[in-house]
Amino acid sequence: MKRDLDIYIPFDHFSKIGGPATFMQNLKNYFKEENISCSFNLEQASAIFFPIQFSLTALDKIKKRGGKIIQRLDGIYYPEKHGEQYRDLNKDIERIYLDYADHVVFQSEYSKQQCFSLFKKLAADDYTIILNGVNSNVFYQEEKQHNEICKRFITTGHFRNRDMLEPIIFAFDQLTQQNDLKLTIVGPVTNEHLQPLLNRPYLQHIAELNLAEIAESLREHDAFIYSHLNPPCPNSVIEAVACGLPVVGFASGAMGELLSFSLDLLVNVNKEIFHSYQNFDFHALVEKIRYLIKEYPKCHRRALEYSSSYDFKICGKKYLQIFENINK
Repeated sequence: MKRDLDIYIPFDHFSKIGGPATFMQNLKNYFKEENISCSFNLEQASAIFFPIQFSLTALDKIKKRGGKIIQRLDGIYYPEKHGEQYRDLNKDIERIYLDYADHVVFQSEYSKQQCFSLFKKLAADDYTIILNGVNSNVFYQEEKQHNEICKRFITTGHFRNRDMLEPIIFAFDQLTQQNDLKLTIVGPVTNEHLQPLLNRPYLQHIAELNLAEIAESLREHDAFIYSHLNPPCPNSVIEAVACGLPVVGFASGAMGELLSFSLDLLVNVNKEIFHSYQNFDFHALVEKIRYLIKEYPKCHRRALEYSSSYDFKICGKKYLQIFENINK
C-alpha cells in the first residue's frame, strides 16, 4: 500500500560523497522499497527534514506558516580539531538546533553528548537517537567457507586528516616486520602529507570504488581497521559490520557504542567527549591487531553473529515513525 507523507526532504541537496549523502541515498532507497512518497513542494509541505543545516530563509517561511522542522545532526565542529573558528562553523547549525528545530535526531548517543556539551541540552521529548543503517542488498556477509586466518585488512573512507591513516600505517610498519599482512585502503586520500605513506610494499590504495564494489572488496578481506577522531556514527564501520568483518580501532566517538559486542578489539582512549590526535597511540593499536590475529576464529564468528545489526530497514522504520507523528 502506498503511503504519502506531507513532509519535504531535500534529497537533491545532499548528493555528493560523505555521511549525509550516504544517509540520504539510503533513505531514498528505503522509501522506494516501502512505496513511500514525500512532498516535492517546500512551499506547501507541513514539515521539513534535513541533515545538519538548511537555508535559514526557507526555515523562516516554514516557521511562519506553522510548519514543523526536523534536524538530523551528523556531528559538529569542536575546538580540539577546528580551533577557535569552531563557533563560526557551528553558527547556523546551532541556531537551527536552538531556535528552529521542533525535533532533533542524533545518529548516536555520542552525537547527542557532543551537542549537549557545546550547544544545550534538549528535553527528552524533543530528540530521538537513531543509529545509522546500511543497504543490506549491497552490504551483507557472503555465504561461503570463511578463512580462519587473519591476513588481509581493509579500511575505507575519505582520508582528509592524519588521524585517519597515520596510526594504521605506523602500526602495519611495525607488524609487517614479523607478519605477512596486507592492507587495502579504499577511498580518496586528499591530505598531501599522507601521500608519501602510501608507498609501502604491503599496501594497496584504491582511490575510488562505487558502493557495490566497496561491499565486494570488504567481503574479500578478513578484518576492517578504522582510525578516526570522535566519529559520530561512521558509515564505513557499519558497512564493515554488515559484511561480517571484525573491526579493530580506537574507542573514540561512537565506536564503543556501535561495537559494544567487540570492545576487546578497541584501544581504550580517555573518557573525554572530544579526543585529540595525541590520544591515539599506534603502539596500543599494534597490540589490538595482534590480539585479533591470535583470536581470529572467535572474533570472526562473533562478527558474523552481529552482522545484521545495522540494516537500514530498522533505521528507516524509526525515521518513518517520526515523520508520521511530527504533526500530531
